[in-house]
Formats: sequence, C-alpha cells, structure tokens
Amino acid sequence: MFKLIRFVALLSLGLVISACSSTPATRSPEQVLASAQAAAELTIQATQLTPEPSATASATPEADTPTPEPTATPTIDRIIAVADYNAFVREGPDESFSDIDFFLEGQQAEVVGRFENPVSGTWFLISRIEAGRDGWVWSGAVTLNADPSTVPEVEAPSTPEP
Repeated sequence: MFKLIRFVALLSLGLVISACSSTPATRSPEQVLASAQAAAELTIQATQLTPEPSATASATPEADTPTPEPTATPTIDRIIAVADYNAFVREGPDESFSDIDFFLEGQQAEVVGRFENPVSGTWFLISRIEAGRDGWVWSGAVTLNADPSTVPEVEAPSTPEP
C-alpha cells in the first residue's frame, strides 16, 4: 500500500512538472471567435435576467431652483450709424441730390430719420456727432446700433431740379 501511494504521488508530481514546463497550446482563430461569442451570449443573457428598476423606488427630491429674475432690456437712447466705408452725405435721399459732405469709414452720426426710396432703397437722415454737415446717407454704407425699422420715417425734400 505504501508503494502504491508513493507511485501515485510520484506520478502526480511528474504530471505537475510536465504541465508547468510545456509551452501553452495555441488557439485557432475559430476557437477565439467561439469564446468571444460565448462570452457575448452570456452577457446578453445576464442583462435579460436583470429586473427593470421598479417605479416604486423612492426618488431623490430635487432641490428647489430659484427662478431667475427678469432683467430690464436696455433702452437705446440714440440710434447711431457707423460708416462701413467712405460715403457721400447728400442733401436728400437719392443719388440725384448733391453731395454735401463725406461720411468717412468709422465715423459716427446720430440717425434721426429714415426714408424708403422705391428706386434706391433705404436712406437715413443723420445728424453729425463729429465735425461735418447733417444730411442723408444710403443704408448700405452704414451699420446701426438698433433695428432700422425703429428709426422714424420722415418726408424727403423735394427732388432737385436738373
């Protein structure tokens, strides 16, 4: 009996040593793919077995968020035109009127009136802030600090004689 136990122990020791010293077996791509698919299937099954969260779970009370206070919309005291490029200031709202001054790029003027010319578009009556003469400037040559429709409409002077 002692010889049998000794034989089994030596045999077991030999198997352990041979298993440790041998190189690991290489797996084929098909085996790797099969393992990955099996793991994916187990994951899918695990998620299907997970119960949905119950609606009776106590919800965390939301913190009261203060309602923002409305802010006053700033009012525009004056509507200002800034020249986008050098433009003529004219006696009236059309190119048929004489030019009386230059409105140079970057200069500013207060807009005091608007005229919708059916031929040449919108013109603004400007009051010069810097040195220069008051007159009319074409809307395409300026940028306003307000909506152009807020400028009051005014009557144009009579068309000049040729």
